[in-house]
Order: sequence, then structure tokens, then C-alpha cells
Amino acid sequence: TSARIVPDLDGGRLVVTPTITGARTGLRFRATVTADGTAAGAAEAPAGSGSAVVVQLANPRPWSPTAPFLYDVRLELVDGETIVDSVASYAGLRKFHIEGNRFYLNNEPFFFRSVLDQGFYPDGIWTAPSDAELKADIERAKAVGFNGARLHQKVFEERFHYWADQLGYITWGEFCDWGAWRQQASLEAFHNLQNEWREVVMRDLNHPSIVAWTPYNETAEVAKAHIERHRRCVQETVDLTRALDPTRPVNDCSGYVHVDTDIYTVHCYDQDVATFAEKFTAVAPGAREGFHVNVPELDAPYAGQPYVVDEYGGTWWREEIAPAQADPASWGYGRPPEGIEEVYARIAGLTKVLTDHPHIAGYTYTQLTDVEQEQNGIYTYDRQLKFDAERLRAIFGAPAASEGEESP
Repeated sequence: TSARIVPDLDGGRLVVTPTITGARTGLRFRATVTADGTAAGAAEAPAGSGSAVVVQLANPRPWSPTAPFLYDVRLELVDGETIVDSVASYAGLRKFHIEGNRFYLNNEPFFFRSVLDQGFYPDGIWTAPSDAELKADIERAKAVGFNGARLHQKVFEERFHYWADQLGYITWGEFCDWGAWRQQASLEAFHNLQNEWREVVMRDLNHPSIVAWTPYNETAEVAKAHIERHRRCVQETVDLTRALDPTRPVNDCSGYVHVDTDIYTVHCYDQDVATFAEKFTAVAPGAREGFHVNVPELDAPYAGQPYVVDEYGGTWWREEIAPAQADPASWGYGRPPEGIEEVYARIAGLTKVLTDHPHIAGYTYTQLTDVEQEQNGIYTYDRQLKFDAERLRAIFGAPAASEGEESP
């Protein structure tokens, strides 16, 4: 037994759809919602899989990064006056949608100030040492000005998403597709990937903090080798994702190679601010070329979607060995900075290009922490802050032009 909880901010309600196995005749399904212990709404109906109940909320309170309010939800199967089964959960009343080339959160323009988080740890690698550390990584990101994360090539722990809901941290759900089908672009490998992706979406679709889905990342290798198979497989996955969850936009392939996408993402690690800026000058809703696209000969053309640079930066810094020598065990993008002020200038300049652009809807800075030889994090691998938090908050939290009142 499970349930889908869909928030309807405009209607001030929650739509709850159960999946019930083994239900007998005469059972009823009941959803009860409370806000800080006070009754906020309830609804019930004859129990049946796919039969939704609508809970109208008294004094609706939205969920947002600045005020991540969560309703308590109790779901029950009842037989007369007897509760046969029950489960406690929660829900956030939030709306995330796209209009033109902008994101909107709760009907207000929203700029995605995100950090790339690979979810690595020095001891457990992909396994966090504790629940507290999952929470702490979110707090670390928020402390330096980010409002969310791109969860890079990892299906993150359910408790991570729990803390993202609790703390108001926006994420895009992503799958770890690298190596899953690119070296052997076989249909068997693809179908294994797709079956697991289905499980991920169904597991996580009730989290208000997840606002978009990204099933693939950087698919140029398989696209160049098997272009038609790539197109068919990506399209099939996009169609599946939209069918499973029509409430969230889909970023088909982070960076490239796009086939059918609601969000147009690109990756750019140019470390020179001037040439970095030139790559994005021409981005505009009606433009189709003249700006940065990773694989223009294969990518579907830009069609006015929200344009997001969901990988940039990656600037190396390890103060104890600066300036860097050629060392494969200590790596970052571009020429290593000579000193920490050059790091600040580079990060600030690159980020300002994106926040000042009226037709860029968000960014993902690489990255939250050092990861093995990749020593280009805001924090070290063991979570020590490398920089001044206040200076970073001023950079990453700066107002964005695309959040203005004028229509794009």
C-alpha cells in the first residue's frame, strides 16, 4: 500500500491517491491533515486503488525555501469504526512550474542557485557516516548562499530528501546513468536503467523539495556512436517520466545531448570571465543559435525553455599547496589560481555573468566538496570550509535579473 500526495497551491488543497493491495469490500480510505497539531482538513471515500480524495486545507500555508512549512498527514484504512491500517507522513503545499523561459515557485519568479553535490564521503564513499551528516551537507550549502543542489549522478538517500523537505532545499532528482549503458549501448542495459529509474521516481515523487527530474547526464558518447538508439531511448525515458509524474518538468540529459527537454541545460567550465560571458550573450527566448550549446551537431535546438548552466566553476583551490603544481591527485578546471583572491574574483565573475543575465534561469556551481582527486569544492572532502562564508553568500545569493517583474 502506498499513496501519492499532490499539492494544489492554487486550490489550497492536497490530492491524495492511494494504491491499495488486498482491500476487502466495505473499507474506506481516510486522509487527515494537521498543521502544528491543529486540524487543517480531512476527506474519505470508499477504498480503492487510484481513487483520490481531496483534502481542502483551512488557511493554506505554502512550502518554500524561506518557510518550509510541512503538514502532518495521516492515512487510514477503516472498517466501520475500526482502523485496519494507518501510516503517518507529511506534505508540502508548493507549486513549481515553467512559463516561457522562467521558473516559478508558488507563482513567483524563481532563480535556481544550486551547487553540484556528488554525495561522496572520505570513509564510506557513497555512504554517509550518519543521518546528521546528510542534514549537515544541506546546511553547509545554504550557509554559503545556495538554495538547492543538483544531485550529481547518484540516487540520494531518502533521509537526504527528508532533510531537504524540512530545511527548504530545492533539488532535481537524478539518476546514475554513467556506465549503465554508454559503453554497451544495448537495449538490455537501457531497460535495466529504465526499470531502476521508474523505481526512483515512484519512491521520491512525494518530496516537495524535488522540483524536476534528470534521468541522464552528458550522453555525447553514446549519442555519437548510436544516434538513433540514443534518441529513441532518451525519448522513451522522458515519456515515461512525464507519465509517472506530470507535475514536474524533465531535464532529459544534463548538459547534453538533448532530445526532448523542458529545461535546456548546458555545462561550461571556461575559467576566463570575459570568454565565459561571450558564450551566453545571445541567449534569449527567440534565439536559436549564437550561444553556448555543448554538442550543437547533435543537441536538439533551443526552443525557449528555461536555460540553466547546470555545471560551471570547478575552480581548484588547496591553500596549503598553492600555487598548484601538476598533480593528478589535486585537480580542478583551468589554470590553477595563484592565490585565494584570484579564486574569489573568478568565482564572483563567473557567477555574476549568470545572475545578471535576464534570460538565464539558474546555475549549478561545481562543487560542494572536494571529491577524491577533484579538489575544487567549496569545502574540503572532510567538510572544512575553504573560504569566507559571508563573501560566498554575497556572490551566490546575489539578486538575479531573471527574478525581476518584467516578462521575459
